Amino acid sequence: MRDEKQRHDIAVFRFGLIAPAVNKTHIGTQAEYFRKVTTEPLEVPHIGLVRYKPETLRRWLSEYRAGGFEALVPRPRSDVGRHRVITPEIEARIRQLVADHPRMSATMVRERLVDEGTIITRSPSESVIRRYIRNQGLRVVPPVEGGRRAFAKADANELWTLDFMHGPRLKGVKGRVRLLAVIDDASRFVVFGSFVPSEAYSDLAPCLVDAFVRHGLPLAIYCDNGAAFSNNDLALACARLEVALIHSRPYQPQGRGKIERFFGTVRKRFLNALDPEDLVSIEALNSAFAAWLDSDYHRRVHSGIKTTPLARFLDSSRPRRWVSRCEIALHFHCTLKRKVRSDCTVSVNGVRYEAPPEFVGRKVELRHPIDDPGTLTLFAAGEPSIVLKPLDLEHNDRINRRASFAGARREKS
Repeated sequence: MRDEKQRHDIAVFRFGLIAPAVNKTHIGTQAEYFRKVTTEPLEVPHIGLVRYKPETLRRWLSEYRAGGFEALVPRPRSDVGRHRVITPEIEARIRQLVADHPRMSATMVRERLVDEGTIITRSPSESVIRRYIRNQGLRVVPPVEGGRRAFAKADANELWTLDFMHGPRLKGVKGRVRLLAVIDDASRFVVFGSFVPSEAYSDLAPCLVDAFVRHGLPLAIYCDNGAAFSNNDLALACARLEVALIHSRPYQPQGRGKIERFFGTVRKRFLNALDPEDLVSIEALNSAFAAWLDSDYHRRVHSGIKTTPLARFLDSSRPRRWVSRCEIALHFHCTLKRKVRSDCTVSVNGVRYEAPPEFVGRKVELRHPIDDPGTLTLFAAGEPSIVLKPLDLEHNDRINRRASFAGARREKS
């Protein structure tokens, strides 16, 4: 793999496949589940379509049980995903031809490249081009015919669904605030609901941590492909907490019907009944929303489950997987990329921090806890290197003067 992020993306993908076996939530036997999952080629991040055998998934499961999430991370290899006979020029033309003509066969692609002079030797062959197109997933996979069947989980904390909804405009807040809702599939109970300034990961992560601490860990989380939900930090944190992160297919929101219906209820029963004083600030709006959830939504009989969401959420036979906030803090963090300036500083949120001189001119990875953006750790080669300190100009000035004075004394002597 070319870098650590790609290898972790593949590890998250592998965990997603074996998660039902880890949590024992699959239908039928484990062998039947593995056979079903491997009947069709799977889209692997950064690799493309790959057809696996059930034995491969059994090996991943064994490695995960022995070594945890890190055991699923592929070892770095210099030749993975590379086609030595496909030069960058040939690669660019293949991608362009397939994008312009999705039904063009590998035979026709090679003939076109030969005719235009891009290929002047016997390599790459037709089979190599066909394999490259397949492995890179360049062709659009046609949608599966037939609709999705309605479903509901049997127990609380089996599946949570996350999504954002556009909310009202508030004084002093640019644009519309967003309602972040996390709903339990079996009970329709809202394990977390709050209006936030944006749909950024920095707004999502603290809310999700609160939900984990207050209600325990779910077996899986279901969400769309928005930037906050597709964040690599979220995928890694969920995998290390043994929570499967499932994304819906693009432009196919059918699986999120329950939370969309909840948003409809919010618009009709909450937003339409707001008083003016509830809109003076985001704090006032959230206070009103929390009161509405507790007194109205959670205690009103839901037509889909024939009882109240609160009663259904509490009446569950599945043991909760509790986790402390300190433990979650070990897994949840925010990652930033910054270039170290010539004066040995990086700038984050308008604050300058000092970095070691050996990183000048290089783009570095910085991480901070989700609840403490001021504590920045610089990572090198995937390992923590140093905790950065805010720039102290006066302290540096004293150091510079002492260095200049010492240099002058050496010259005189």
